[in-house]
Order: sequence, then structure tokens, then C-alpha cells
Amino acid sequence: MTTDTRLLLAWSIFAIMTFLLFATIHKKWREKDVWNTLKKRYIDTADAKKRSEAAFAKMYGTIENTSLYYRMDRLILTSGIRKYLPWLTGERYLLILAGAFLAGIFEGIAWKGNLLVGLFLGAVQTAVLFLLVFAMAGRTYNEIEDATSVFVSILSNHAKSSTDIVTIMRETERSMDGPLQQLIRQFLLDAERTGNVDLAFDYMKESTDNRQLQTILVNLKNCMHYQANYEEVLSQMMGQIAASLSAREERKNILFSMKLTLVVISIASAFIVWVIGKGLDIQVMAILTGNMIGQIILFVTGILYLFVVVKLFGTDKQ
Repeated sequence: MTTDTRLLLAWSIFAIMTFLLFATIHKKWREKDVWNTLKKRYIDTADAKKRSEAAFAKMYGTIENTSLYYRMDRLILTSGIRKYLPWLTGERYLLILAGAFLAGIFEGIAWKGNLLVGLFLGAVQTAVLFLLVFAMAGRTYNEIEDATSVFVSILSNHAKSSTDIVTIMRETERSMDGPLQQLIRQFLLDAERTGNVDLAFDYMKESTDNRQLQTILVNLKNCMHYQANYEEVLSQMMGQIAASLSAREERKNILFSMKLTLVVISIASAFIVWVIGKGLDIQVMAILTGNMIGQIILFVTGILYLFVVVKLFGTDKQ
């Protein structure tokens, strides 16, 4: 038997053994249902964490938490992105943002051999990923705000035939859709699982950033405690919601004007730079990119522009 034949035989045996090993692992993985077990354990842990936060808020009141981890957790929770990426947490999202920033630095160095370009690319990639999730949270916020009046109206109708808030919410859930239906469904699950309607209300309140809905939930909880007339309280809320929707339209118009102004200023600035360059026969971009001072000016300008864009879109959900 030649050396090549022995080598081929050895590699064949190794390949067969490797295949058998992975086949055995896969079989055991399927038998033990490892993926679903890990997924369920993660969901249970995340739910327990949220319920503990709601219990803390119930006992000690709402305390503003300004930590970055908490804000990212809130952003992920209110964006609804966990429907598509159930493993995503605030900590992991921060790691993804940090990875995008570092990747941008390497891209800039590899592409242009310039650290400032890398820093700017990193900032752009980080801002894009942040705005993507933030836009999802804003869409969820707006969908909840649009459905709030329908939610209160349906609640009021079902309150005529029942005084049990869980029954009222169960009947209302069947007529809703979108993010608000998911919140109501989670409320019913928490109320059934814990037997504590107060805690279910607190958890539902902590699961949304919409202040109008939070106020409604607080009022419903108070009605439950003091045996108030749900229908009467909900009728008063309808007037508040109408005023809130009117103010929202004014706010949206102002924000649209601000965004339009930003676009016009950006186009006008680029046009002015182009006209100056052509009129004076000066290569403005070559001057700015050809020395360190010009590159720093471009870098600072780009970062400030990104900051304005992020803040402008962030104001849209306030």
C-alpha cells in the first residue's frame, strides 16, 4: 500500500468518524429538543425580569433609570423587534452597535487608509443600526397611539355588560390588532399566570412608552380598586384622547417642517460649496480632504449632522 493510499484511507476514516459524530450530536439535539428548551428558558428569564421590574415599580413607584443598559432594554422591548429576533437584549444590542463601530473603523482604514474616515464610517453604521430599531419603536408607538381611541371605545362597550376588568380586556382583545392587541394578550397571560391583576397592569404599563396608554392603564387600575364605573371613566378619557390626537397632528406638522428644512439646508450647502469651487476655480473638496485640518473640519461637521438627524427623529416619538 503506497503512502498516498494510506493517507487517503486515513482521511476517509476521519471524514466518516466526523460525519457520525455530527449525526449523533444532531440526533441527540433533536431528541432533547435543545433549541426550543433554550428558547423557552430565555423567554421565561426575560419575562421574569420584566415582571420583577413591574413589581418593583408597584411597591416603590416609578424611579427614572438613566443607565444606558436600561434604555437599550426599553428600546428593544418597545420596538417589537423581538418578534423577529427573540434572543436580542439591550446588552447584546449594545455589543452589535460597538461591533458596527469597530467594523467601520477597519473599513475606513482599509479603504482610504485614514483613521478619521474610519471613525466617521463607524459612526454612520452605528447611527443607521440605532435609527433602524428606533424607527421600529416609533412605528409601534404611533400604531398604539392610532389604536388608543378604538381601544377605549371597545372597552367602554364591553364595560356595559361586565364589571370584571379581566373579562372586559379578554373581550376587547378579540376586536383589536397590532401592537396593542399583543399588549392586551400579554396582560391576560400575566393575569392568568400570576393571579395578580395589579402586577399584570404594571407590566403592561412598563411595556409601552406611550404616555396616553399608560394613563389609561393607571385609570383602569384605579377603577378596579375603587369599584368605579368603568364606562363613565372611559367616556371622560375619550375627550382627553381627542385633544391629544389634535396636538399630535400639530406636532407632526412641525416635525415635518423641521425635517424638510434640514434637507433643504443640506442641498443648499452642497450647492454653495460647488458654486464657490466653480466660480473661483478652487477644488474645495480636494483642499478639505488633502490636509489634516480640512479632514477634521469634515469629520466634526459629519458627526454634528448625524447628531442632528438622530435627535430630530428621536423627537418624533416624544
